[in-house]
Amino acid sequence: MNFDELKEQWNNQTENNFEVDPNLSHYKSVGSILVKLRRNIKMEFISWLCAIIFLLVLPNLEVYQITGYVKVAYYSILLQMCLSSMFYYKKFFYFYKSTKQFELLSSRENLLKLYYDLKFSIETYKMSSYLLMPQGILICFIFFSLGHSAEWMDKIYHFGETWKNDSTFIIYFILGIFAGLISLVICIESMSYYYYGKYLKMIKNNMDALEEEAEL
Repeated sequence: MNFDELKEQWNNQTENNFEVDPNLSHYKSVGSILVKLRRNIKMEFISWLCAIIFLLVLPNLEVYQITGYVKVAYYSILLQMCLSSMFYYKKFFYFYKSTKQFELLSSRENLLKLYYDLKFSIETYKMSSYLLMPQGILICFIFFSLGHSAEWMDKIYHFGETWKNDSTFIIYFILGIFAGLISLVICIESMSYYYYGKYLKMIKNNMDALEEEAEL
């Protein structure tokens, strides 16, 4: 049974004033959720491409003063982030393709597989994002140093001496690291939930309802 057949059955029941099959209602709900998920996957991928293009161009702006070996290091970090990002986007691409197979909506067993595919994709997304946090912190460090990244790295390398002569720098640096980590965690958790996590919960609710109705 494909989605068109489910839709036709839904329309026939409505037109003839029959009682709507609650199972069909849940399958139809999951179908709507999948449409939103595919839209979000496309939107995030496009946003990711725009962000990468932006990060590629940014070092060439004079205000950031990213030159010499710092610029080489910057692009090396960015390349690593791009390659690592491909790992979780591959999972989402697989999920995106699988959601076009409307026979997934024909049984609870298929929905269960769909649920775990999405759950695994979300976990991969979050794991990869957290593993990329050090690179993200380094990118931000280079940006906000405004050409002083080499000087600041030297101060950090000679931590003891810097603490004696310029403890304020160390304090602000540590506070900046914590602020960056907290911001990235909030960003990762928020995006994973609002783009994917809440829809995973919706699918689970529909599956639980199907199971309850099957036991009646």
